Formats: sequence, C-alpha cells, structure tokens
Amino acid sequence: MRIPTAWSALLLALLATIWLGYATGPLAQEPASAKTANADAEAEAEAQRLLAEQERRRGPTSPGLDPAFLVLPRAPQASEMARELLTDDVVQMSQQALDFIAAQQDPDGGWSDTQFASNTGVTALCCLSLMAEGSRPRAGRYGRQLDRGLEFLLKNVQASGAIAGKGSNPYGPGYEHALSTLALVLAYGDMPWRPELRDVISQAVQLLLRSQRLDGGWRYQLSREGHSDMSVTANVLWVLRTAKKAGFTVPREAIGQGVAFVEKCALPDGHFRYRAFGIEAAPSLGGTGVIALSNNGQLDHPLIAPARDKIVYEYGRYTIADLQERRYFVFGCFYASLAVYSCGDEYWIPWFKKASTVLAAMQRTDGDFPDQLDNHVYPTAMAAMVLLAPRGYLPLYER
Repeated sequence: MRIPTAWSALLLALLATIWLGYATGPLAQEPASAKTANADAEAEAEAQRLLAEQERRRGPTSPGLDPAFLVLPRAPQASEMARELLTDDVVQMSQQALDFIAAQQDPDGGWSDTQFASNTGVTALCCLSLMAEGSRPRAGRYGRQLDRGLEFLLKNVQASGAIAGKGSNPYGPGYEHALSTLALVLAYGDMPWRPELRDVISQAVQLLLRSQRLDGGWRYQLSREGHSDMSVTANVLWVLRTAKKAGFTVPREAIGQGVAFVEKCALPDGHFRYRAFGIEAAPSLGGTGVIALSNNGQLDHPLIAPARDKIVYEYGRYTIADLQERRYFVFGCFYASLAVYSCGDEYWIPWFKKASTVLAAMQRTDGDFPDQLDNHVYPTAMAAMVLLAPRGYLPLYER
C-alpha cells in the first residue's frame, strides 16, 4: 500500500522532531565508546596517583643483594614530581643554560672555562648536562655537540689511562679524570662506532683503583701517596659504583675502604670535614658524603639523616640573597641536589623549589651561571643538571 505524500512528509517531520529532542534534550548522552574511554582514563590517572603515593610512603628499596644496583626509578612517582617542579620558568632557565653551553663549545669539541682552558673535566660536565636534557651521542637536540665532546675526551686519553689534557687543574687531574670516566660510562652502549670505549673505561677504572691512597680515599694527584679529601673521594666512589653497574669489575674492598674514609671525615651532627683531620666544611659538602654512603647501599646509615637535615635546614633558613652570594654556590648546590634527591620527594620537592629560585636570581642574560672567579661554563653545566633532574633522564639522580 502506498502512503500519500502529505502523510510521508508528516511522518518524516515527526521522526526528526523526536530525534532532535533526544540528541539535545536532558536525555542526551555521549556515545558509549567515549564514556568508556573517559572512565578508563580517569581510572588510570587515579591508579597512577595512588601508586605514586604508595611508593612515597614505602621509600627506597633495593631490588637485589648487590648494593651497586641500589634502587630503580619509579615512573609514577617521577611523573607526579616532574609535573609539579618543571614549571615554565624552570624549563626556560634550563633551555637558556643548555643553549649557552652549546654555543661555548671549542672548535676541537671540548669546553674551556676562565680558569680551565681545554679541560676534560669541564667538557665532561657539559656532556652530562646535555645527557640530562635527553640527548644521546649523535641523537637528539644536542646530539652533535655531545658526540664531539665525548670524542674530545677520547682524544685526551693518556698512556697511563688518565683522561686529562693540557688544561687540567694544576693541583692534579683527579677531578678531570673522575668526571671524564663518569661521562664515558654513561655514554657506554650508545657509541657502537667506538668499540674501543670499553677498554678506555676499563683502563680509567683501573687507574682509579691503583690511585687509592693508604687512608682509603683519593685526591687531586692520581697517586697513592699523601692524604685524601672528601670531595674527590666521594666523586671517585660515585664513578666506581656507576662503572660497576655498567659491568666493569670493581673490588668490594676498594669501595669499603673509600666509605671508611668518608666515615672518618663525618661528625655526628651531620657536618663533614674536607680532610679527616681538618675543620668543618659547608653543609653542602655533606651532599658528597650522602652520595658516597647511599651509593654503597647503606640507605639507613646513621650519618645520612643528619647530613641531609643540615642541607635542608641550610636552604630553608637562609634567604635567596644569602645563598646566591655563597662561595661556589652552584658547585655545592649540584652535590646537595644529588643527596637530597636520593632521600625522597618529602625532602626533594621543597628543596628543589628553593634551589631553583636561587638559581633564577643568579642566571645572567646569556643563560650562564658564574662563580666568584668568573668561571661560567662548568657552573652552568652543573646548574642545568639540577634544573633538569625532574626529567629523569640522567641516572646520576637515583633512588
């Protein structure tokens, strides 16, 4: 039976009215698939938040018996922390610092500073700061500069295994060699075109082991004679632990003797002496002590908490103007950042907010951070690593 044209039009209009009322009226709903996707996303976000909170309460743990493999990063906790700390101002500060570093690279691939021309230590710090941004050799925004910097380190490997060039510290190449070894270890595996890298690192590590002094520590000169100091010793212990994680042989006895030296330098109130027989140093030196002890797997060592509390108290007590005028502030800030980060977000987040505010007051228009002697390349590299720490790309920051 055929329906008259008038009735057809009326029926179509009625159906359209019903559909329009359903789509726009109070009963209108989004498609089931969209509702499901939104619910899933909200559930995932809530699960991540709860997991991050659980990880914060539990604190650091060791996934194995060997304390060299101390604590693995936890993505949920890191992402929560990064969202809070990586503000637009912090991101802009770090970007300006990295652009400054990239622009200062020497034609031979290395970096120099006011006091340290063509220096492997300065170069190593600059390489580490580029890694903190996420670049890798020949890959990423600063991959080309990073590759040239690492090549500069390899060109300055001496017959003894020392990685130190003509611009080394006149007191001795201890810092230069340790930092250069660290940079190469962290690039190990990303430079397949340099198959000799394993041998270079192995020789560098063996030189550090041969240079351990009778008191258990290390100093500027790569020699077994004389007294050690806290700063170089903590750096070397840090390098040896990192090398061990990468598969290089490091005797447990060498680590134990180095840690024993650090303990000799410690005072019960959380201060450390620069030398075992010396006077108290600034609380920021306690950062190197915490690094040495925590890298040895001693998360509950009785010296860690008072040293950490000294650092946190110092940053909380003093004004921005007081801190930025402190001698070698950026140097101390870098080591303090490593120590406080290892103690968890309860300490790290408020510390970072204060430290980044001080760094903001210090940064110059070119993006650099100077020290009292107008070195401005190595302090900028250290400041950049602090500001980039929440990204989680640089394995120097561990829990």
